[in-house]
Amino acid sequence: MKITKILPVLMALVLAFSSCSAGKGEAATGGSYMLATGKAGGTYYSFGTCLASVWDKYSQSTTNITTTSGSVQNIEMLLKGNADFAFVQNDILYYALQGKEMYEENPQRGISVVANLYPEYAQFVVNASTEIKTIPDLVGKTVAVGKYGTATEAAARQILEAYGVTYDMITVKYQTFSEAMDGLNSGSIQAAFAVSSLPSAKILEYSQTHEIRFLPISLTQSTAFKRNCPFFSDGMILNDVYGTENSVSTVCIDVLLICRNNMSSADVLAITQSVFNNTDEVTAGHAKGQEINAVTASETLVGSIHSGAKQYYDNAEEFAKENSSSEKEKEEASEEQSSESE
Repeated sequence: MKITKILPVLMALVLAFSSCSAGKGEAATGGSYMLATGKAGGTYYSFGTCLASVWDKYSQSTTNITTTSGSVQNIEMLLKGNADFAFVQNDILYYALQGKEMYEENPQRGISVVANLYPEYAQFVVNASTEIKTIPDLVGKTVAVGKYGTATEAAARQILEAYGVTYDMITVKYQTFSEAMDGLNSGSIQAAFAVSSLPSAKILEYSQTHEIRFLPISLTQSTAFKRNCPFFSDGMILNDVYGTENSVSTVCIDVLLICRNNMSSADVLAITQSVFNNTDEVTAGHAKGQEINAVTASETLVGSIHSGAKQYYDNAEEFAKENSSSEKEKEEASEEQSSESE
């Protein structure tokens, strides 16, 4: 009878200890995940592959990487259960949560932010030989704004309107950025718009044979701009990025790692911890690793941080110390084994 009464208590203690252990140190999930990234050969795909390899190593998980057309498809896959984690631009997440632009009257729910990874920069580029120096100078000109209905096109439209330039005041070209750069080269357009990491490969290639100029963009242009586009943050395109005469102000959007709200807190904690306790390995595997850290990762202008990720960010120093202690123990154990074998 005593044994019968004690067993439930022991089981409860074991479960409680296991639950606490999942929130400490290197939480080993051993789970299988799908990460939705972007086009093959693109930054989302290559950086996603790097991140997953690091978190798989330290959380004993197995992650498959899938190529996609980008943020919109990634959100769709996530909510349908075809992906567990995904890369997304924060403006598209904003539209999804608010039911705007491509999600008009169809708000999406059930998405959490795991990490704010790095910024992408809005870039209005023109040939330096033109008299176009500001966005209002685009009136009457032909401007490539991105494919119709995309987040790039929406960003271009919002920035133009912030400076009092509407589509009926310019000749709009709904082109891919590759097509836009060809048009800039041939003279069929006078300005091209892109949102990308720095440097954009296409702009960099073009700048090798042409002198270019970027049009300055500022969030302080109008209060309505900041209110209507809360996902933008201030940024700067330094002159040494493309070899331009001057550095110019611009606005940025953030690339986020997201997951479903109902993902296990222990799993998300393990993934977050595995990445940010080992940023040196991420950096060794991809240049974007230099841009991530636990401080900025927890700062998102759009959406809410998942509870598992928040647990890491709120205790990042403690987790880092535990990771350091764990690594030291491994090194000492390895040295002992080496000594015994000699």
